Amino acid sequence: MLLKIAWRNIWRNKVRSLVVITALALGLWAGIFVSAFVNGMMKQKIDTVIEYEMSHFQFHEKGFRDEFSVNQFMKNGYAIREEVLKEPLVKEVAARTVGLMMIGSAKTTGGIKVTGISPEEEATVTHLNTRVKEGEYFQGVARNPILISREVAKKYKVSVKSKVVLTFQDVNGEITGAAFRVCGIYETGNKMYDAMNVFVRREDMQQLLGIGDGVHELAVLLKEHEPADAMAKKYQQKFPSLEVLSWMDLASGMRYMIDVMGIYTIIIVGIVLLALMFSIINTMLMAVLERVRELGMLMAVGMNRQKIFGMIMLETIFLSLIGGPLGLLLAWGSIAYFGHAGINLGDAAYGDLGFSNLIFPVLNSIEYLKVTAMVLAMALLAALYPARKALQLNPLEALRKI
Repeated sequence: MLLKIAWRNIWRNKVRSLVVITALALGLWAGIFVSAFVNGMMKQKIDTVIEYEMSHFQFHEKGFRDEFSVNQFMKNGYAIREEVLKEPLVKEVAARTVGLMMIGSAKTTGGIKVTGISPEEEATVTHLNTRVKEGEYFQGVARNPILISREVAKKYKVSVKSKVVLTFQDVNGEITGAAFRVCGIYETGNKMYDAMNVFVRREDMQQLLGIGDGVHELAVLLKEHEPADAMAKKYQQKFPSLEVLSWMDLASGMRYMIDVMGIYTIIIVGIVLLALMFSIINTMLMAVLERVRELGMLMAVGMNRQKIFGMIMLETIFLSLIGGPLGLLLAWGSIAYFGHAGINLGDAAYGDLGFSNLIFPVLNSIEYLKVTAMVLAMALLAALYPARKALQLNPLEALRKI
């Protein structure tokens, strides 16, 4: 009987019920979509850090990352690379030479981070070859090719086939330099990274620095993200004289950023749900106050207060069961669409902070369930006050209510 009465009650005022259903659907959609947006932003940041910048973990000489001294190179870097490649979880290992140098064009000069790479290894580890927008990936230039970013090309006013000069300190402490010719221009979408990184061939840089077969960095790409920390710790114990760190420790502030983004998502979803809760409280309270005489009549003919309370709660549950699936369907559809097409933030400054301006929202099924449970719990919580208000009615006074 309560189920039937509650169902009929919610459709007595169709406009009001549709307002609540719409509010629930939009609130659920907003909560899920915000979570998917932030999750997509962080996933892209993590993928960018791992796939294009840091890989899963790296080897260095201890103290190398403090000053990037050319003298702190690994003499047995290639042997370590071969050993790490035997690990089943390892996909590829890139051996690199790294140095902070001065770069100069006909227009201007400035500081830059130069990385000497094997084009074949780097294509597997960071997919740098797929980011080339102009020119070719270490092709078309016979001697001393250099791959620069679009940001560097703009700053130094150079293009493909232009000549730039790198000035640096070699292993003997002598200041020297060499001319390089631009073979290609890349773009990762991370303006902060692009503005500070150029790439040359590893053997060219080794020869100029005078370090022989020495390498400054080994970047290890795994087949999965999760084992990165454990693998870094494993090899740190195996090579105690070196520094072996995972991507979360290499990328400044990534651990903190991931934690903060999780809290940020909860806060945003909480604000949305709080606004939705007051909307439901207001609507259901109006429904109770408009039916004071009717509720008094039901009490007078024998319906106890528990059933009155249950009836109000059932009305909210029915509204939630209608609005909830609609919100889920709307959220799933919008996330599926924008997860494929992306959301272009245009000229927003996210690129300057290391984020992509094109966001692809993504959310796993567990997150869907979490947000859905939060919305339904909030709807039931919102119904408590109107239901309690109905319990406080005096049947005789309610019957006299006009």
